Amino acid sequence: MKFAELKKAEDAAMGESLKGSGFRRIAAGTWSRRRGDELNLIQLQPHSVEQSFCVNLGVHYAFLPKAGTEAPLDRDQIDIHGCEVKLRLTDASGTRDQWWPMSSSGVDAVAGVVMGRGMQLFHAYRLDGPIAAMDGKDIERGEPGLLGSLTKVRACLLLARLHEHAGNHDRCVETATIGLKLAGLAVGPKKALRDILKRS
Repeated sequence: MKFAELKKAEDAAMGESLKGSGFRRIAAGTWSRRRGDELNLIQLQPHSVEQSFCVNLGVHYAFLPKAGTEAPLDRDQIDIHGCEVKLRLTDASGTRDQWWPMSSSGVDAVAGVVMGRGMQLFHAYRLDGPIAAMDGKDIERGEPGLLGSLTKVRACLLLARLHEHAGNHDRCVETATIGLKLAGLAVGPKKALRDILKRS
């Protein structure tokens, strides 16, 4: 099965379920959803050498600039590179990467995992979900939880921005201060963290 055929088959296998969950297809093998300020992305990616594919999941928030920049979002959808949190879908917790065969069995397996574990992962990043309970102390203690895919300074920056948006002044300031302490030579995040503290 070629990747173009795989994307078409995967779209057909999970299209109705994704639509029912608020997603819309923006390209073959790519689906996005916006719920309030929460942006979610599902994107299939072929292996560069083998006949296999993975599923990238992206999480972002509309009030944030694109990841790694200060450029604002210009529409409701975002590509995987612009997402602040980037994950690979796996069928088990504790596994960070998984590739499925480009075959009908791979299509069926991924459709089930996307609608099961994938939706659970997106739920964890809701603004009123588990991520809202995190702060800079978690990162400082080496317990990044949901933000294990980010550097410590980027995790603190994201949490400081989330707390700022939610109006949690004390947690925002504390998290930004911890982020500055952990920033090292990260010039861009340092500036963004200082800007948060200036506004607070």
